[in-house]
This record gives sequence, C-alpha cells and structure tokens, in this order.
Amino acid sequence: MALNKQGKECALALSWQQCGAGLMVVVTLAILFSWPCGSVRLFAEEFQQLEPLKVSDNGRFLVTVSGKPFFWLGDTCWHMFGKSVHEGQDNQPSVELYFANRAKKGFTVIQSVLVREPVGGSYRNAYGFEPFIDTDWSRPLIKPGENDDYWDHVDWCVQAAKRHGLRLAILPMWLQSIPPGHPMETNPEVAYRYGYFLGKRYRREPHIIWVLGGDAYEKGRNVDNPSRLALVRAVAEGIADGIIGNDQFDGNANWDVALMTFHPPGGNRSPGQWLHNEPWLDFNMIQTTTRFRFQNWKTVTADYQRQPPKPTLDAEVTYEDSLSLDRQEPQDRRIRQWDVRRAAYWSVFAGGFGFTYGHRSFIGWIRKGETYRYGAYIPWYESLDAPGAFQVVHLRRLIESRPFLTRIPDQSLLTDDLGDGDDHLQATRDELGRYAMVYSPMGGTVTVKTHSLAGPARRAWWFDPRTGQATPIQGDFSGNELHFTPPTQGEGQDWVLVIDAAAENFPPPGSTSN
Repeated sequence: MALNKQGKECALALSWQQCGAGLMVVVTLAILFSWPCGSVRLFAEEFQQLEPLKVSDNGRFLVTVSGKPFFWLGDTCWHMFGKSVHEGQDNQPSVELYFANRAKKGFTVIQSVLVREPVGGSYRNAYGFEPFIDTDWSRPLIKPGENDDYWDHVDWCVQAAKRHGLRLAILPMWLQSIPPGHPMETNPEVAYRYGYFLGKRYRREPHIIWVLGGDAYEKGRNVDNPSRLALVRAVAEGIADGIIGNDQFDGNANWDVALMTFHPPGGNRSPGQWLHNEPWLDFNMIQTTTRFRFQNWKTVTADYQRQPPKPTLDAEVTYEDSLSLDRQEPQDRRIRQWDVRRAAYWSVFAGGFGFTYGHRSFIGWIRKGETYRYGAYIPWYESLDAPGAFQVVHLRRLIESRPFLTRIPDQSLLTDDLGDGDDHLQATRDELGRYAMVYSPMGGTVTVKTHSLAGPARRAWWFDPRTGQATPIQGDFSGNELHFTPPTQGEGQDWVLVIDAAAENFPPPGSTSN
C-alpha cells in the first residue's frame, strides 16, 4: 500500500496472513515522513506497530494475538471524523494534537463515528465533502487525488491514530440517526455494500475495532426490531467479507478476521440483552448514560454472568463537565471528576475489562465559537487536560501492576458493601488469591474476609485514585477478618484498598515496573 497524503512521502509494505486466532501482521517499513502539522515533523521511529486484538481464552478480557493483556482505556469523540481537520484552521488546530495528547496520557482506544449527522447539520465533513453519492450508503463518494473526498480525511485520521499507538473503535453509522424506512433497513443489501466498502478499505488496519449500533433509543430503531437487526447483521457481514475479499451476501462470514461489538441505547443497557449469542459480537459494550446517580456495577455484573462468557465494559457514562441527561437531577451543576472515577472503578472492579472516559467538549467535537447539547461550549482543544483525563489513567496503571488475566470480581470479600448509594464498595481479586482490591468511593470503612486470599503474610496499601500514589499500611494482616479505615472521608474522597500476598513481592500498586 502506497500513501502520499498532505506532503507525506512514504513507502509502506504490509503483508497479512490469515490464521485461526485472527489476523497476524508482518510489517516491513521504509518510511520517510515529511508531514506539515504545525511545527511537528514525524519520523519513522514514531510509527508504532499494533498487533490485532482477540478475546482471551477465559472469555473475560482482550489480549493481543501474541497473548499480551490489553486494558481498554477509551476516550469518546463521536463527531471527530466529520468535524476535525488535519491541518490547523481558525476555529481549531489539527486533530494530530488530540491523538498526541491522548497517547501521551496513556489512553489506548478512541471511540468515534464515521458518518453521523450532527443536530442541525449535515453529513458533510469540515472540508465540505459528502460521504456518499446522492446519500446512497452503498455508493461512497470516492475521487482520485489527495484530500478531495470525505474518505481521504478518514484515512488520514486512521493513520494518525496508528502512528500514536492508539486503537480506533469505529462506528460505521449512528443507528439512532438512520430513520425508519431507510434503504439500509428496507434492503439490507445496501447496508452490506457499505460494510463491504469499509472492510475492504481498512482491511490492513489492525488497530480498528468495529462497533455496530449507535444509541438507537427511539422505539423501532434498535435491534429488537427485526428489520434493524437485519441491517446490523448485514453491515457486520459486509465488513468481515470485505476484509478477506469474499463479496457474497449470504448470511455467512469468517468472524475471526475482525473484532466487533455493539453500542446500545443508554439507560444501563448492554448488547448482551439482545445480541449476546450473535457470532460477530466479540464483547459487550454498556451505555449507562451521563448522570449523577448511577449503579453501573449492576449492568457489568449482569453481563459477567451471561453465558458463554464475553468481555464487557462501560463505554458511555459520566462525561466530565457535562450536565446530567436525567432531567430529574439538578441542571445547575456538572459532572465532576469524582463521578468519573466512581463510574470507572465500580465498573472495572465489577468485572469490566476496561473503561471509556468522556468529556462533554469532545462528544460533539466543539470548535471555537460553537455550543452543543448538555452544556458543551468549551472548544475541544481547551479541554484536553481536564483533571478526569489524567485521573482515569491511574486506574489502568493500577490494574496493569498486578496479574491481569486472573482478575475476577468478588463481593464475598466484604462483610458489608454499604448498599447501592454513592458509598457502595466494590471488590475484585486475583482468582489465586495473590491480591485483592476494594474501591471505597467516600472513604467508608472496609472489612475484608480473607478466606479466599493467600497468606498468612500479607501487605496492604492505600491507592489514591486522584493522584495514582500508593501508601503502605502498617500492621499485621494475617487474620481472617481485617478492618481498614481510609485516610479521608466524604464526597470526592475515594480510595482503593490493595492487599497483596507478601510472598509475591509485588511492586507498589500503580507502579509501571511490574
């Protein structure tokens, strides 16, 4: 594949082989980048090879094809493909700034929609290009040359994310925006053709995860409607067939060639409610919805109990600096970093394999002078360093500092989880008992039963979700029931108790040395 976009000159040869576990990639690079992005010059060493992902053998996590554990730390920018630019303009800088910022912080996945009509807008992107010929989704509008059609900018973003070591969770469409009676609904062949186009065009991109659906909350627009289910299945089949070049819409596909999930309507919903046994659904993606009061650990727990086991995570909840979407809640205050942290730790400790962060400025990709729903008014580039974006990375470091693939949720560790309110305690541990973690959102006392923990010699730590710092706790932890009181209490004073088997000699929680 040869690339020559926006002043970049490179030769990039990729060869792919099919295997039972998915796609293996062998990459040979001869790259010389000269890419005008402000004062940034990109060199060959900045190109990061990313292995494809697959579901772990126990069905609970994602790993690379070589078996390396993968923690999904996502960020949400639904309108990025349509509203961003790859060189600075008066109302926004290059999207390169966004990718660089997220990669530097430690995010691993970016969630966005390829084609979505903004409220009051059109399908045209920031360059004025339409994605389709006469709005026909089976006929993408492609022109020869550089930066002269909608898909050229999509290509640029796909490559930019890969250069920064970021995976893309891409929604082909926002299902909610597809009206009843749309040609893709009445004739799934149209949906298949669109999916096939995407699979074929991006078949050599191991960092793409395909996300079907898109918040289809209105009656008749979700997959509980048979015609919408047929639409979604057709897109999934088209993507898989396009990747291997098998242009045959027959209801069958090699689902091993792509990683896929589904973005459901909000309100504590998971695709597992309708699609858990679909062969193309590799993992469940929950939407809790942005609000102050939520219990997302319950939705994760319900997914964790489904059979066969599939990974799950909360991918849309508590957008930082957003107004609540629940009109019964106060509309004069915004989602805080504490709300973000509660959503993250509750869901991961309940069995999630990762978590997706969001900030209200990125949801509609706010440019200078724009406003959007639910309190969005700050340009995206001024929100890159919001406190929550730093803090959620501490969760990733914490989980990665202990054995990864043997972690399980276990509320039986607790004598009392303090109920379903804001102070709810959530526990997770190693299935071999080598460590345990308990999240206390308001600094409530934690009493741990040690029957499932290795010992008797143990170490204990307080891990601060605000700073990522770990502090040793002094004492004898060899008993059958251990009592702990966090350093501080109240709203915003959340802590993680970490108990380790002393024999394992683990590094401090959150340490990158593990």
